Amino acid sequence: MMKKKMLLAAAVTVCGLAQAQDIYKMEMFSGADLNGTARFVGMGGSMGAIGADISTMSTNPAGIGLFRRSEVSGTASLNVQTNARDCMDRSKTKLSLDQMGFVYAVKMDDECRFVNFGFNYRKHRNLKNYIGTSAFTNGLSQTWQMMDLTYVNGYLDLDNRDDRELTTPLTLLGYDTKMLEPQIGPDGKVTGYDAVQAERYNYQRVQWGGVQEYDFNLSCNLSDQIFLGMTLGVYNVDLHSGVRYGESIYDPAGGDGTYPYIMEQREHMSGSGVDFKMGVILRPFEMGSFRVGAYVHSPIFYRLKSDQYLVMESPFEDEINNHTTLPYTTRDIDPGRNEYKLQTPWRFGISLGGTLANCLALNAEYEYRDYSTNTVRYPYTFDEFDYFGDGEKDYALKREAKDYLKGVSTIRLGVELRLPGNTYMRAGYNHETTPFKKSAFLNQFTTSSSYYYSCTTDYVNLSHLNRWTGGLGYRFGKVNLDLAYQYQHQTARVYPFHVPTDNSDIVNKLAGQKVDLSKHQVMLTIGYRF
Repeated sequence: MMKKKMLLAAAVTVCGLAQAQDIYKMEMFSGADLNGTARFVGMGGSMGAIGADISTMSTNPAGIGLFRRSEVSGTASLNVQTNARDCMDRSKTKLSLDQMGFVYAVKMDDECRFVNFGFNYRKHRNLKNYIGTSAFTNGLSQTWQMMDLTYVNGYLDLDNRDDRELTTPLTLLGYDTKMLEPQIGPDGKVTGYDAVQAERYNYQRVQWGGVQEYDFNLSCNLSDQIFLGMTLGVYNVDLHSGVRYGESIYDPAGGDGTYPYIMEQREHMSGSGVDFKMGVILRPFEMGSFRVGAYVHSPIFYRLKSDQYLVMESPFEDEINNHTTLPYTTRDIDPGRNEYKLQTPWRFGISLGGTLANCLALNAEYEYRDYSTNTVRYPYTFDEFDYFGDGEKDYALKREAKDYLKGVSTIRLGVELRLPGNTYMRAGYNHETTPFKKSAFLNQFTTSSSYYYSCTTDYVNLSHLNRWTGGLGYRFGKVNLDLAYQYQHQTARVYPFHVPTDNSDIVNKLAGQKVDLSKHQVMLTIGYRF
């Protein structure tokens, strides 16, 4: 039985509008998928120096300045997470509209050759994924973490309404379903249960939806030597997620039986965001094709809101409803709609590229983002258009980001070979480092306002990410058809809850389970130039 007690140094004074934010949501909204046209994906997204593709307006906006003709294109894809377990009746295969946009090229004079305007929609992040795992509990139980969450400046009397407002929805349901009530420790404080060591817990997590990006671009071509571009990005968030966790506990009366305990959580996140991107491509040698590209992206300034729902089932008798079959007690809670602002990291990139013999295009690219600079604020003074307003900063989460997140480096390589008959062959590779430090965990024992809205205990620590891509293209007249394939390989360590060791709050007694998050994507682009 767990004896350790964790104390909060101080309760947060402002919690009315706060959203259950954490470093894992920071990571989720700070990254971007490799997505766009099939040509862009087939080259691994490495086109920051060679440009001339609609999707470059979301990486290096100057790439649109290389267009000499107007173009319109659309892209659809099929996404499959083959190693995922079926979760909560959600399909592992999904058709998706990933890109749709145009570039309008305006010919000018000899000095300013072209001024181009562009718009592009793309799937910024497709957050559809499934995680399922089970392992022996080794006697550990999620109720132990719920027990720890009942201590804020001492023990809370959860029969007292004022005390109930000082802890999390998860703890309240644990108490209301008697998962915390029946056993009292030697110090007179509530304790959790021992899980059955010989049985496995069952954990499922599913997400669907994501972030859509709408880019508005202005670019120019100066004497075929300097290409400049800027893009205004507008983002829309529509994300659904669900977690289901179950374990078996021993009969608290000392009998031989075991009893099931189940927790389910649902969340819908929505909102919007804006950012600004600037880029340049230089062709330093007038008679050569070698180019250097560079770009910088401002943070994305998100305004997000969330609706959550939590339900818990326990095997203890329900004195209110008098159930005679399992589960005896079921309780649910709706923490209500909550809002916050999220500012993601700045992004910086540099590219080198060019063509050889007018038939082989090469590009190499490096990008850096510092995830530890994420900032959360709470918009207590509401202004519909105040994306850049200060608000109330969450300093506790800022410290969590600095302690457990780090800078992310991305390397992209791409090649395109032109074959006879207007046919093209492409290949690409990406490597992206993990945003999490080895010590990262979901720390719910902070002075953050998010503490009061914590509805889950699980967290997932991602590994490095590798992508391999390939593609084919064919042009006939003004029409081009492009096909691409992307294999994305990434693993992760999953922790359904966190039970600290006796010597460290950071080290989890519960062993993390390795899961494979690899995905396959096939995409087709149809384009028309005029």
